[in-house]
Amino acid sequence: MKAILLIVSLASTLGFSETDPVKGNGADKKQEAVKNIPPQANAGEDLVISSKDILQLDGTASREPDGIISRYHWTQIGGSPVVIANPQAAITALNVASKGEYSFRLSVIDDKGGLSTDEVKIIVK
Repeated sequence: MKAILLIVSLASTLGFSETDPVKGNGADKKQEAVKNIPPQANAGEDLVISSKDILQLDGTASREPDGIISRYHWTQIGGSPVVIANPQAAITALNVASKGEYSFRLSVIDDKGGLSTDEVKIIVK
């Protein structure tokens, strides 16, 4: 009988730790959220182009080291207003009618809510 009590006592003393992968608990989920590595937005290199060229924004060089990029969003931050064909796409076209300097910001969000931004400047001659 003493042997059984000793085993039960030892088992209850050791218990499960908060980081036990089998039992788990809310603390593990909080630790996972902290470990998220944010994405790395890449709006591309600054460009100088002719007004006759087709102009597009390309964020496909953006990276997410520990998940997936779940959302792209382009916004214009400088220059005469232009129409961004699809601001939610990784690659989108611009309708630029006049010469000038234009700036755009790419925001990328990963599947865990991490956010990163990058900017690109385009000069139309």
